[in-house]
Amino acid sequence: MQGLNLLQDLAILLLVAGAAGLLCKRIGLSVIVGYLAAGMIIGPHTPPFSLITDGERILTLSHIGLVFLMFGIGLNLSVSKFGRMGAGTLVATGLGAIGVLVLTQLLGAVAGWTSLQSTFVAAMLMVSSSAVIAKVVAEQKIMHERPAQTALAVTVLEDVVAVAMLTILTSQVVAGAGESGGLGRALGAMSAFVVVLIGAGLLLIPRLLRRLETRTSPEMQTVIVAGLLFALALVAAKAGYSIALGAFLFGAILAEIPQKRAFERAFRGLRDVFSSVFFVSIGLMINPQSLVGVWPTVLAITAFALVARPVACSLALIAAGMEPREAKRAGLLLTPLGEFSYIIVQLGVTAAVLPETFYPTAVGASILTIFALPLVCRQREKIVGFIERIEPRWITRTLAAYHDWLSQVRDRPATTPLWRLLRPRLGQIAIEALFVSGLLIYAESLLRAVAGLIPAVDHRTVAYGFWSALVILLLVPVVAMWRNASALALLTAETWGGGRLPSAAIENALKGIALVALVTWLYLLLPRSQFDWAGWLFLALGAAVVTFLFSRRLVYWHSEWQTSVREVLADRRADAGELRAEARAALDRNFGRWDVAVAEIALPAAAAAAGRTLAQLRLPADFGCAVLEVERNGRPLYAPAGDFELSAGDTLLVFGPAERMSEARRFLERVADLAPESATFGPAVLGACEVGEGPAVSLAALPADAAAVRVVGIERDGRRIMTPPPDECLLRGDRILLLGPVDNIRRFERWLARRRHAGPTSAVHSVAEHA
Repeated sequence: MQGLNLLQDLAILLLVAGAAGLLCKRIGLSVIVGYLAAGMIIGPHTPPFSLITDGERILTLSHIGLVFLMFGIGLNLSVSKFGRMGAGTLVATGLGAIGVLVLTQLLGAVAGWTSLQSTFVAAMLMVSSSAVIAKVVAEQKIMHERPAQTALAVTVLEDVVAVAMLTILTSQVVAGAGESGGLGRALGAMSAFVVVLIGAGLLLIPRLLRRLETRTSPEMQTVIVAGLLFALALVAAKAGYSIALGAFLFGAILAEIPQKRAFERAFRGLRDVFSSVFFVSIGLMINPQSLVGVWPTVLAITAFALVARPVACSLALIAAGMEPREAKRAGLLLTPLGEFSYIIVQLGVTAAVLPETFYPTAVGASILTIFALPLVCRQREKIVGFIERIEPRWITRTLAAYHDWLSQVRDRPATTPLWRLLRPRLGQIAIEALFVSGLLIYAESLLRAVAGLIPAVDHRTVAYGFWSALVILLLVPVVAMWRNASALALLTAETWGGGRLPSAAIENALKGIALVALVTWLYLLLPRSQFDWAGWLFLALGAAVVTFLFSRRLVYWHSEWQTSVREVLADRRADAGELRAEARAALDRNFGRWDVAVAEIALPAAAAAAGRTLAQLRLPADFGCAVLEVERNGRPLYAPAGDFELSAGDTLLVFGPAERMSEARRFLERVADLAPESATFGPAVLGACEVGEGPAVSLAALPADAAAVRVVGIERDGRRIMTPPPDECLLRGDRILLLGPVDNIRRFERWLARRRHAGPTSAVHSVAEHA
């Protein structure tokens, strides 16, 4: 019986994976290493026999594991998190990936690899293991050092780079093209696909979940979200990309909505189980005997990774503005290869781009780099000192001069008034252009899918109906692009106009250029073979009529879409808390003479009231209290009905007699609340500055920009003052130790820079790096 065989295989797989993972965790290795070892132990290549009878079905289940793995990674990343990391970290991550690609291409030229093989190996080396780095950083007790914080931020963003490379390489393999031109087209098409999927997801998914939240149970919400997860993975596969991209984007969309934590808890168990199946399935394909034959290659790849990754990442961080010495420290922490290395190598071997020996090569190199990280971390000061001793002086002087120049540039006024007006509109035009490009690129695939759903209708009729609806949809962003382009032309003309060239002439010329560019771009993207010239003329006339008659409505729809996306990306929890506070204050003022009270009661985890409806709780009958509002995941739900089902973590706004309110609270809070989950990396970091010339200022009198961090230490004339009191003054020559979030330390540095430039002889010098 095949069903029983599958159950037997799963039982063996999970038990062996659990034992191997537990052993690896005990000796300080990542559990992923244990999963890979478990796959080799039970796989078909291990004598005397294979413990797995149905390897094909295990490989099929591994695709589910990949979906849940990428979904979990996407949940931990969001647009708002990217903003908190800062533009410097984003730039450094991209430059580091490019540096690894260039160095690997040079290695490939020496080793005799093809360009596509070198790209696969570079993609394998581009991403580090965030789990391993976080574990080692915590064990070495350097979590609050700026280099460690920067390394953790970079390794999180490297997951995005890995997803992009995996998607691009998948499209390259499917298309059978590996040239640079094909790579550029693939990157552009993928960007358009991502913008379309995220734009539609941020518009539709939060609305759907809000409806589900008030009408269904948490169980049904989880089931529906799981269905959407697999549907988006399938959409990505149908578009010619990896299922990993669809799952990752769906997780990134859910990361921006208040229900994120609830779904993260709901899917954690499934993710852990199926992710282990995925990594064990990779181990199934590895022949342990092949490790003997590839150990020179493993050592070579490991040595290359231990040198190329720190060099590329350190230079990228320096280019992004980090102090050279601290950039080298951060680069040394980014050496261990991550789980994406296995996924990318699996794609390369499956597509016959890489030989099968790259499976054990990738596993061996990953294990060796993981083993090397604790040693590198303990000896990082000696390694950095050795690098500085052997580094040519002209390189050291060049890097220091570049850092000083970049610091001076940052201290200048950021942008001109014109650029501050133009930049937001240019960004909107870029996003709208990618959205329209994505719809047009995948229009024919969408048409085939729609035609397959209604085979009884003539294909030409379906095509005209589909394109008529699509043209109306496209008019919304196209009209917005034209309005933004017109505004840019007007702003530029008003700034540069006058003299020989009047403002009106400049504005009309820029509008003409924008119109020609817009029409040419649409013409190149349209699938012209879909209709003859008469058909396209009919659609163009229809679009012109709709634009003329309903231009205001199109602008309104675009504004509604922008508002919906902004509401999703904005953190609404503070607003909800303010609304609750205002409502409670108003009730206290108006009903205080009636001896009633209003209280917020949070349901703890595993509360007895969770899973029960308000009618079943009988609060009015037993306590004389009524529930006015339920706050769930940061969103208030007003006047809930009696059939509303409560969940753990809900916050209830309860109204009733003052003397019974304490009884109602004890009834609802019968289980103690759980401690919040720890973040991936903490917000507080350490920084050091040196105070130059200027008037003495006490800590209590620091301006708002400087008081955003805590001064935890002052070094003066060889004497250290730890946790100085508020009346302590900052004097010339003091070295101060700061503690606070990265953004606040930057504000303190900018305040010091303003003091430095205030006087001609000021010598304030900040040595704290910029993340």
